[in-house]
Amino acid sequence: MFSFYNHHAIEKRKVTLASMCVERARMLQDQFNASMTHVQAISILISTFHHGKNALAIDQRTFAKYTEKTAFERPLMSGVAYAIRVLHLEREKFERQQGWSIRKMKFEPSLVQEEYAPVILAQDTVAHMVSLDLLSGKEDCDNALRARESGKGVLTTPFRLLKTNRLGVILTFAVYKRDLPSDATPKDRVEATDGYLEGIFDIESLAENLFQQFAGKKTILVNLYDTTNRSQPISMYGSEVYVDKLEHVIALNFGDPLRNHEMRCRFKHKAPLSWLAITTTGSTLVITLLLGYIVFATMNHMAKVQEEYNRMVELKKKAEAADVAKSQFLSTVSHEIRTPMHGVLGILDILLDTDLDVTQQDHVRTAQASGKTLVSLLNEVLDQAKIESGKLDLESVPFDLRAIMDDVLSLFSGKSQENGVELAVYISHHVPDMLIGDPGRFRQIITNLMGNLIKFTEKGHIFVTVHLVEEVMETTDIEREASSRNTLSGFPVPDKRRSWAGFKNIGQDGRNCSLSPDRISVIVSVEDTGEGIPQEAQPRIFTPFVQVGSSISRKQAGTGIGLSISKCLVTLMDGELGFVSIPKVAAGALKRYGSLMWSWLRVARRHSLFSSLLTHLMPASWTSKCLQ
Repeated sequence: MFSFYNHHAIEKRKVTLASMCVERARMLQDQFNASMTHVQAISILISTFHHGKNALAIDQRTFAKYTEKTAFERPLMSGVAYAIRVLHLEREKFERQQGWSIRKMKFEPSLVQEEYAPVILAQDTVAHMVSLDLLSGKEDCDNALRARESGKGVLTTPFRLLKTNRLGVILTFAVYKRDLPSDATPKDRVEATDGYLEGIFDIESLAENLFQQFAGKKTILVNLYDTTNRSQPISMYGSEVYVDKLEHVIALNFGDPLRNHEMRCRFKHKAPLSWLAITTTGSTLVITLLLGYIVFATMNHMAKVQEEYNRMVELKKKAEAADVAKSQFLSTVSHEIRTPMHGVLGILDILLDTDLDVTQQDHVRTAQASGKTLVSLLNEVLDQAKIESGKLDLESVPFDLRAIMDDVLSLFSGKSQENGVELAVYISHHVPDMLIGDPGRFRQIITNLMGNLIKFTEKGHIFVTVHLVEEVMETTDIEREASSRNTLSGFPVPDKRRSWAGFKNIGQDGRNCSLSPDRISVIVSVEDTGEGIPQEAQPRIFTPFVQVGSSISRKQAGTGIGLSISKCLVTLMDGELGFVSIPKVAAGALKRYGSLMWSWLRVARRHSLFSSLLTHLMPASWTSKCLQ
């Protein structure tokens, strides 16, 4: 990536250099061509108005004035001069007419030669050239001879100019006596030659002035070369010392086909650091490292999560195995203990039929009651084990709800009379006589419920009601408020409706949202006037082996497992449970579903069990909703 961006920066630098170089080359080329054209125009002017006239139309003064005023037409030239062709036979006469002798380029008298080319007209800037023989200098002589043979402008090789000693070149045009055809031979051109017009280019000063016009003159270095001899190019302008190797070369055409010129451009300073390449590459590297670290951390985290997951799966399997082992152990132990206990109770029943005195009968009855209590506890532990192992099955048989309620209440009637608690049951005539479900489990739920009520209610009443859901839902607020004040014993109780307010399967119209048309909903409510459940203890009432207070197990016999079993049974029956409890004023609810279908009866029975448990924990109004 760094190479890519660095290469892009170099290419951009090349394009910039090429653009600047082309701009300078184009201006140099245009101005040189303009200068060449004007020199050619002066040569035509001299040929027209000077030669062939009896009286010369142009003298030195006129020529100097004219060339000075037209200097702007020749922006690259430092001066122009005209040299006339003089044969040796004409030299003496010519020198008398001019009033000076022909001299060589070194300002010495010219030697005898076949012909001469003394300067007779010169711009003021090169007035020192007047009387100098152009043919006495090697560069000028070669240039003049080649110009008159070709009929075109020709250039000299770069050389040191007179007086200034600066590097320059001379552009030479031949001036002819008459107009020559385009196909004239070199011999014809030599014979028709009258003189030579030269334009002097001070390359160094003129190029410097030209390039000064550019805003970026200090940005790049420009070199001009005469590359006629490729093996040994001649530097015409510019420094050979440079620090940047990047170079752009442009060929120049100055009108002389025998001479080649080039412009070479370089940046003055080294290429700066490509901050785009550095920052982009650095940023990409950092991002790549961060992404790599993120990927590595993610993979590492995934590996740890997978390892932790595998460990948790293993622990879960061990926990499940331990739970199964515990349940199996409880089931086995409960079953093995219960079997001999039935034998003990049977022997005690037989023993009561024998001749025993009063004291012995009292001892046997005490042992018999203790054995029954132990069997009941073993049954609860066995039920809990079956529920946890998922092996508890419910029956689906017809049963009489009213008969079960009568049997259960008859069991507790004696105890309620001893405590001075009023016990009553009301079943609406809208409730069907027969339901389908598990009568044993329903009886167990009601028994647990009533047992809890008897334990924790010291005064007041215990009241069980069974209604259709539609009946209780249609009750007005005034009737409910009156029923809360006018209770069986006169003690206040909470609003029963609050105990089933959270039931999900009861719609706003009081009907079960999931029932088919041949089913009905029944609410079983139980209320008591016991001491109630403290607010802080309500969230844990369904936890196995946990009671409301630490003193409960000492005051009242119990293990705290009844509510947990009831909750599980209600869940198995797909029912809903609810309760409301206020210390000193409480109510509990059990919602129960029942119908001719066994599955709804299971739901109802499960709700009844929950209701029983809630009543045991607090004085409350308990409600059970049943589909029947």
